[in-house]
Amino acid sequence: MTIETEWLDYEVVVVGSGGAGAQAAYAAAEAGSKVLLISKDPLGCSDTKICEGIATVRQSGSDDDTEETLSENVKMAGADLPIKSITDTFAKDSKSAYDRYRLHGLRPSINKEKNGPQALPLGMGGHNKNRSVGHKNSGIAFGHSNWDAVVKENKIDYIEDSWFLDIVVEEDKLGMKAKKRVVGGLIYDASKGKIIAVRAPAIIIAAGGLSTLFYPKTDTMRGNTGDSYAIASRIGADLVDMEQIQFLPFCLTSPPSYEGLLAGEPVTASFLGVLRDKNGKVILDSVYLRTRAQCSEAIMRAVAEGRGSPNGGAYLDMTANKNAPLSGPYFMRFLESILPSAYNNVRQAMNKKAGKAEEPWEVRPGAHYSMGGIRVDQNGSSVGGDKNGDIKNGIHGFFAAGQAMGGLFGANRLGSTSLTELAVFGNRSGIAASKLASLSTHKIKDESFFPLIEKVKKSFGQKGDVSASGLKVKLQKESWANIGPVRSLTGLQKMDKVIEEIENQLEKISIPNYGTWNQSFIDFIELRNMLETAKSVSLAAMERNSSVGGHVRLDCKTSSVFSQPFSTLVNKDENNKLQVKRAERERTPLRSIIGYKIEEYKRLFQSKILTLMPSKMRDRKLEKIYKKIMGAGGKAQEIMPGAVEGAVGESTKV
Repeated sequence: MTIETEWLDYEVVVVGSGGAGAQAAYAAAEAGSKVLLISKDPLGCSDTKICEGIATVRQSGSDDDTEETLSENVKMAGADLPIKSITDTFAKDSKSAYDRYRLHGLRPSINKEKNGPQALPLGMGGHNKNRSVGHKNSGIAFGHSNWDAVVKENKIDYIEDSWFLDIVVEEDKLGMKAKKRVVGGLIYDASKGKIIAVRAPAIIIAAGGLSTLFYPKTDTMRGNTGDSYAIASRIGADLVDMEQIQFLPFCLTSPPSYEGLLAGEPVTASFLGVLRDKNGKVILDSVYLRTRAQCSEAIMRAVAEGRGSPNGGAYLDMTANKNAPLSGPYFMRFLESILPSAYNNVRQAMNKKAGKAEEPWEVRPGAHYSMGGIRVDQNGSSVGGDKNGDIKNGIHGFFAAGQAMGGLFGANRLGSTSLTELAVFGNRSGIAASKLASLSTHKIKDESFFPLIEKVKKSFGQKGDVSASGLKVKLQKESWANIGPVRSLTGLQKMDKVIEEIENQLEKISIPNYGTWNQSFIDFIELRNMLETAKSVSLAAMERNSSVGGHVRLDCKTSSVFSQPFSTLVNKDENNKLQVKRAERERTPLRSIIGYKIEEYKRLFQSKILTLMPSKMRDRKLEKIYKKIMGAGGKAQEIMPGAVEGAVGESTKV
């Protein structure tokens, strides 16, 4: 059977219909471009729609939350791997980006005094200010807003149930050095059973992350098969910090139907929550002040040392919060309202005592977010070269946004930042892509598409005795063991062998010769992308021979905050083979680092004093704190902004 090829012409093509893709498509269309949006899932069905629905909005909790404060918080939490121009942009645009969600129907709780969105009571994992805004319908509220942005004004064409296969590039000889420019891409339209060749001078990749590599130990959508990074890598784009993967520390371990779903964030533990190993020993205290990376590392180090729980995790013990006579009832209302969908997961998956926080929860990290990604500038444009990179060394017409892009979070992503990031860089990449397309005079040659079209069509009807879905399962199991929350040189070397073994079987995969909803072909292309992505992660993890942030090496020391920070760069050499090198990053001034660490230790010290108080005195203090941060309605979403500023410090005053 011959698979039909359809030809289309657009100015901007956006891959992915989640938060970043929707915002990018809307921005490009508003700027006047003819836009095509490609989505493998139904429109808007992405991680954005199933998330907790909490967004970072600067100054939503305190007026002294400056752009400099937020940018520095993001950069230092990321171990100085983030690019300052990108963190500055994130901080600058966080408020206007949030307003774009509201333009399309997002409805937050409003602080009447400030006439703005209402911040949650405690800063989400790693924030040094209260700036996280919750929403009653969680991610669904954002999903509907993004859907509205795409369909409301009929300015954007979109194709669902379609897999974007590859970008087509041409060599653009400028001076003595050959450059690459985007001329279009290939799409598999599963519902119509045909290949679409789309000519376009600008393509924005916003196709999500890589967490399906670790299924079922993930809370994300199954479509996160590393498509963004594999597509970029195949055209020679730079990937940055690919070893930095964020694992949510508190995900469910059982039953199988709930495995990987979110149970809570560090803030869930509240003031007295701790992590314990299987012997009951505390492996991490002051959990609510810790970052996601710190909590995940504590759990997986215990597992590696043989002290893990039966399902390869640890125990989040919040019983001290619950058992306090005066403050206990306030804690339960806090627990029920701070992350309602996560708490509902626990109540449905665990027994009644666990649901009432009367016994510890068994939790384990779950793959959640790729902090590394495609190397871009603050407008989402592909960059390359040494040091911080520049557009001249990138791929002309290639953009990335959302989880597809790297350079913003480095070694650790602060809680609630992703929804804001999607709007900030989705909007910026859409505007930049539209501008580039409007200025383009390059005549696209159809011949540039022919080799890729022929290669794709040859896959249909491929003979073999191997199943792509079976190889996927093997890759997922080995990825968790070797490039998951903890790594070692031995494990990374094993991972490379596994990848090579599976790659050698790609041509032996059986693919029937028909076009419409060919699941074997879909499994094949997703497996290919997962392999390419896993290879980049492993290569970067091998290069970073120390532990930092989301990258934990059991066989290496932890990087000092005073050491020279560097990012890993993965790209293809002249022989089309993946290589890795280092790019030094700008270190935050020593004075700021010391001040940041002093504040961190101060908060931890104050928390320690709280736990050492006589129980009755501590209970009375906690009751006052809860009353202050919960407000009259007794719900976490209804607290007054700034109410918890210094609350822990106040609680230590006898």
